[in-house]
Formats: sequence, structure tokens, C-alpha cells
Amino acid sequence: MRDVVVIGGGLSGLSAAYELDKLGAPYTIIEVKRRFGGAIGSRAEAGFIMDASAFAFCQPALRCLPPEFDFADSILPIGANAFVFRGGAESLVRAYASRQRGGGLMRMAVSSVGRLRGRFTLCLENGLMLDAGALILAVPAPYAARMLRNLAPGATQRLLDFRYDPIRRVSLGYRKRDLPTPLETPRDETFPFVIATDQPSRVPDRGHLLIQVGFRSTADLTAEQSIRVVTQHLRARNKPLAARADYWAEADLLSDYAEDHRECIRQIRALLPAGLSLIGSDYCSEAPETAGVARLDERIQLGAQAARDAVRHLQARRKR
Repeated sequence: MRDVVVIGGGLSGLSAAYELDKLGAPYTIIEVKRRFGGAIGSRAEAGFIMDASAFAFCQPALRCLPPEFDFADSILPIGANAFVFRGGAESLVRAYASRQRGGGLMRMAVSSVGRLRGRFTLCLENGLMLDAGALILAVPAPYAARMLRNLAPGATQRLLDFRYDPIRRVSLGYRKRDLPTPLETPRDETFPFVIATDQPSRVPDRGHLLIQVGFRSTADLTAEQSIRVVTQHLRARNKPLAARADYWAEADLLSDYAEDHRECIRQIRALLPAGLSLIGSDYCSEAPETAGVARLDERIQLGAQAARDAVRHLQARRKR
């Protein structure tokens, strides 16, 4: 029997697993993809390191990173309050994943969650059944709704109301001489953010620039079409040396993160059974990203708190 099951191996799920390791609580982490990290991924091309998700992060995230990760030499500042990871954002995922000591089930999806004799039951899509004393769901709202439809129908109805912003992240590597000087990148409804860096290790040398553009478009646009639209927007004189366009349908929750949003999250959590936590960027009280610069602190903290809550739940049940 497993003490804790963590569903979802993105940043929040990995943070929960890391805290469970520190607390000595046996756990299994289930991830539907081949790799951990969710939307976070990095790729090197033509001397540029490009990120699939946000590649610039707010400074407060540094206070939440475990000190043993020792990222001092991996943090490159861009602007007054933002930074990038020298090896790409995936280096953060690798740091967590390398310290993960629990069991892992990769390329595995959970179809539903139930309860039996005081324990959680998990039905996997391959027909396998698991059980757990406590459960941490680190998945976007649509997937959580599907899993919880029988266990917590009230929460499911609220989760199904979540809507997402169709933003693609287009990363482009250029020679600076191929770009207008100065690089004018006005923000509007179609292009909500443009972020650039020439920091060493992220570009071949100071004569190059790595740019990430937020591009709001229809879901059926191809990566090649997205790159073409963004390069035209930048008025570049030549094609980029490296390019990628990434889209994840549940990456950007549509919410103003005012009191209405926070109250919705409180109501959803109140409808969940004891011993079950719901974590991830969808359930943050503050916007996880502003103008393309991501906040990691709340996601990391939610994961660690969920792990502590799971252990307290298990301890309370054992005393009965």
C-alpha cells in the first residue's frame, strides 16, 4: 500500500515529491508524458537555448528554491527583477527529478479516483488499480475534473468552468544585425509579451539575440505559420538562425486573479475529501505569469504544503 500518490510530474508535482522525500513519506508519482516537467522544456539549436514555456522568471522564485540545488552559477539576470536559467528552464526540472526517490509510473494516465475503506483508489487507463492513503493532484483543471467526477462532483462542476488563453510561445534566435535597431516590440492583444536576452550560454555570443514572443492565435495554426507571423511582426531582415513555436492548451488560465478567483479556488478545495490536495498553476492565488515573466514561488510552495498536509492526514488516520 502506498502512503501518497502524486498525479502529475510538472513543477508543482515535483516540488511535492521533493518535500515527501524530505519527510520520509513513501510515495509514487504518476506522469502521463515520457518526461517530467509538464510544459517546461529546453532545447539547444544553433548555439541558442530555447524554452518551450516561459524562459524569464521573477526574482522571488529564487527564495523558494531548495538551497542544496545551488543555482548560484546558473542564474542570469535580465532586467531589474527577472532572470533566466543558464541551461534553460529545464535545468530546474532536472534538479528536482534527480533528487526524486519515490517510485514513478511514466506514460501513465489516471482515468478516475474513488474511495474504498478510507483509502483513495485510482483507476489507470491501462486497467491497473492503485490505492493511496493521501492523494496530490498536480494537473490542470480539465484533467482534475475528469478524475474527480465521481469522487467530488461539486468540485468537478467548478473545474469544468476554467477557460484558457490561446497563447503560443515563439522563440527565435537572430544575429543582432538582422534585427531593427532599436528592436521595437509593441505589446498588444495579439502579441502580449516580447522578451529578449543576449546573456552568454543562452546565445552563441553577444552578437546574437534570443527572443521569446507571446503570440495569441487560433489553435489550428501550425508552428511554421506562427514563426512566420512573429518574424514579420519583428520586421527582421533575414530568417532566424533558430526557431520554435510551442503551444499547450492549458498553459495560461484566463482569470484576473481577483477575489472572485481566489474564492472559487477556496470553494473547490472545500469540496474535496480530506487527504486530497489540488495544486498547480491553475490553483494559484496570484497570476503565475505577468507579461511573459513567470512566477514560480507559489507553485513550489503549493507542492511543498500539499506534501506536509498529506503526511499530517496520514498521521491523524493512524492515531484513530
